[in-house]
Amino acid sequence: MKQIISTRYLNKLGFEGDFTPTQDNLKTLLSLHVQHIPFGNIASFLGEEVSLEPDRLVQKLLIENREGYCLEHSSLTKIALTELGYEAYNVLGRVYYQGIPTTVPVRTHLVTLVRLDQQLFLYDPGFGGMTPTTILSLDRIGEMQPTPLEPFRFVDIAACGIDTSLLTDMKYMLQVFLLDEWVNVYAINPEQKIAPADAMIANWYISTSPESMFTQHLMLFTANSDARMTLKDRVLRIHAKQKSDKKILSTFNDFEETIKTVFQIEMNQEKLQQVWDKLALIE
Repeated sequence: MKQIISTRYLNKLGFEGDFTPTQDNLKTLLSLHVQHIPFGNIASFLGEEVSLEPDRLVQKLLIENREGYCLEHSSLTKIALTELGYEAYNVLGRVYYQGIPTTVPVRTHLVTLVRLDQQLFLYDPGFGGMTPTTILSLDRIGEMQPTPLEPFRFVDIAACGIDTSLLTDMKYMLQVFLLDEWVNVYAINPEQKIAPADAMIANWYISTSPESMFTQHLMLFTANSDARMTLKDRVLRIHAKQKSDKKILSTFNDFEETIKTVFQIEMNQEKLQQVWDKLALIE
């Protein structure tokens, strides 16, 4: 069974040539992952089970060409990267993007960290609309790190502008530079390695709680070196380097075409119709 997941992973991403665990290859893998395995929550939006079992992740993300959210992406990448020779592990972070909470956010955002060449790197293809599209070093705290799209940086939580009482057990904040200012994204503590059971609890909350955004709204994301493409419910947004476009999907045909062409998700029409019908109920 060894190497089966990583072999399927490389094939899904279209990685060609001999593989060795280097920084350049790690960057290439993340770039390809974001382009070829979309972020999304169709299953939890429809009230279906979301499994983190390795064989189910392979079937859904690598064989069926489906979408997944952070817990699925990072559970898979930790296994695949370990098989490929990287020292990889998962941690759970707290999300602060698009607002300052009034209470401590639940640790629900799963990321993969990779120790390589005496550095620690963030490998996170599964945050959705503001996913970093290249690896980021956790040994360059406070430094701007360019990506093919927006610049990112890590700062100590004391410098993120949020009261430390709302940052329990966290160490660093990931920030993105948007509209001439640094915006908080999520906080992590790289020393808090988790067990698979910790991810399972977070996954249960995210996929079943009526308070979870992942049960209330449809969210999809993909990106390339030029643009980010996001869908929230029926609103499609394309954020390119020079401009942004917005389109409301007003018909089922538009919706189906967007799912299959923009996000490259393979799904039968009956299932897509269920999604479309639920979208009509929440508007």
